[in-house]
Amino acid sequence: MAKRRLAVIATAISVVGLWCAVLLIPVDWPLSAYQSENAVFPLGPVSAVVQPGQMFSATEPFDVLAAPVRVGGPFGSAVTLHTRIRLDGPGGATVVESSPAEAESTHGAYQMVLFRLPKTIAARDGYFLEFDIPRGTSWPIFLAAISGDKEPDGRLFMAGSPSHEGQDLAYQLLRRQSVGERLPTWWGANRGSVVVGVGLVLLVHLISFTAIRSLRLESLRRLPDGLVLGLAPPALLAAAYFALFFIVL
Repeated sequence: MAKRRLAVIATAISVVGLWCAVLLIPVDWPLSAYQSENAVFPLGPVSAVVQPGQMFSATEPFDVLAAPVRVGGPFGSAVTLHTRIRLDGPGGATVVESSPAEAESTHGAYQMVLFRLPKTIAARDGYFLEFDIPRGTSWPIFLAAISGDKEPDGRLFMAGSPSHEGQDLAYQLLRRQSVGERLPTWWGANRGSVVVGVGLVLLVHLISFTAIRSLRLESLRRLPDGLVLGLAPPALLAAAYFALFFIVL
């Protein structure tokens, strides 16, 4: 009896711990779409003289920027980059500068580089994203650009001047939050999707519990149902992230 009680307690702790991990561990949630690598073309080489930038609007607060970078050097060659957010254009007041981020050569492929900001930036029109390329860099650096005016409110700049119309830098805005922090935003934007996502999580949990319970070996049939239920959280965890990424977002 004591072993059964301990098993139930251990299972309850495991399930609560997994739910806490799902709800409380922060991750980087994408706030804007990103074009796949086969939809972009190389922009550059860029440098401290030919400095790239992009006008953009933020519909939600954000604290992380992501951009594909290609370093044209031997495999493993690294360059440290910064980004800067300004107001209203290249000469506008600086809002924030990102922490340094390192980009490495990866045999001609783009590397998605995350530029973390020291504070959350409010939603607003008329932001300007500026890439700070270090002087004296030994290797050519390329960013990714998109043609076809995928961002009507944005505009690509090179060396402080507007570049070709209908072209934009490829970048993505993100917000580092836990599921618990993100849930009110999802609920306000699309309650139906949240309900569907939670329903899928509970359904997968119930199906997993039922399947594992019915397939137990005879030698395991003495185990309490609580312990069997504890075998389902890994499936629950996977289903939660599947639902949140593909149903809610």
